[in-house]
Order: sequence, then C-alpha cells, then structure tokens
Amino acid sequence: MSWIALTETNVRTKLSGPELSALKTAALASGQTDPLPDIISQIVKEVRGYVAACARNKLGDGATIPDELEGAAISRIRFELATRLPIASLLTEDRRTANANALSLLRDVAVCRFLIVQPVTAAADQAAGGTSAELVSEGRDLAGSDLAGV
Repeated sequence: MSWIALTETNVRTKLSGPELSALKTAALASGQTDPLPDIISQIVKEVRGYVAACARNKLGDGATIPDELEGAAISRIRFELATRLPIASLLTEDRRTANANALSLLRDVAVCRFLIVQPVTAAADQAAGGTSAELVSEGRDLAGSDLAGV
C-alpha cells in the first residue's frame, strides 16, 4: 500500500462517463470552469486533515492520500459533485450511505482506530496531530509538597 495523488481517472471508477460529464458542466455560471479539480483538491485536504489528527500518522509528500482511503475520498468527491446540482436522482440512497460510511471511516482514522500505512516519503511540514496534556494531581505541586494549606 502506498500514498497516491487523486485524479479524475480515480473518480471515473465510481461515475459513468455521461454522468461525470454532466456533473462537470451542468449549472456553471458564466466564466465558471469545471468544478472537479477544486472538489478533488478540497477532499484531498479533508482526508489529509483526518489523517493528521491521529498523532501516530505522518502525512505523505505533496497532495497525496493513503491508498486505503481512496474509496472514501472518491465517495466524498462523488457526493460533493452531486450536491452542487438540484437533481435528486444523483443522490441515491446508496450514494448517501457511501458518503456517510466514508465520513465514519475518516473519523476512525482521526482517532487512530483505523490504521494506515505510513508514507515512504513524508511531507516536510507535518500538521500537529492529536492533543497532549500532562495531568498534575490536585493539591500537589510538581515537587510533591502538599498545597492544601496554601
């Protein structure tokens, strides 16, 4: 398993040609371009955010995601593409469920319940994942003396 860059080719695995064409060109305002590249970029950032939330994970170099999350990312892309149009037939119950399952999986990644393969080449800048806190017992300072009378 490795880290991959998502492209339109990846998205084509879950949408038919005519459907993808319609989603890319319908309801465009004057001067507006194909929304797919922006949606892919948005979802890649979203997936990377969930990955980075688990402190055990490292992010891969560039705009890549773990290939274990490709299906979830494509389900999210497909959902986001479909929601930009007022055509109910595009948002089938199966697609709504796939989107919900994708978000559930991404949440599991974020809390370290779904392990991913770490990248061979890590990004130079890593997001700060997880949180860290030191628990200090109530009523004692760090040297261990009792502070109850203070």
